[in-house]
Amino acid sequence: MYQGDKAETLKIRMKDYLKGFRNPKVFIREKRSINDPFYKADKTFNIATTGDYQVPDDLRPLADFFHDKTRYNALYEPKIKTFLKSYRHIGLMGLETHTSIMFTAEELVSTGYDVTVIEPCTLSRDDYLHGYAISIMSHYLGVRITDE
Repeated sequence: MYQGDKAETLKIRMKDYLKGFRNPKVFIREKRSINDPFYKADKTFNIATTGDYQVPDDLRPLADFFHDKTRYNALYEPKIKTFLKSYRHIGLMGLETHTSIMFTAEELVSTGYDVTVIEPCTLSRDDYLHGYAISIMSHYLGVRITDE
């Protein structure tokens, strides 16, 4: 989902962070259809046939694995759960801290993973909602929030 200058800054931060990261990197894309009830409620989601759905060209080479999701929680589909079984610690970054990041973090914590959110590599379209989600994840979900 393109979010203007904030998204451009996020891409730079993510590239810098991921360049030195040695563990597998999973890029999760929001994939919606026009008939999807989530899309009907909030028309900012990525429609599968549009450019917004694609991972930006400058980030694509950094991914080891791509996964499409149709809900806020990236673990909704079983394929990603199978991939993650061999890991204990998961780091999250990306768009919409208050939905995709927080719902995925909650599911990961609930199923026994140690979760870290790299806060400078996350954003929401609304700064208040971003801060709210960071606070909920830190204080209520036990997610580690870091700036490194």
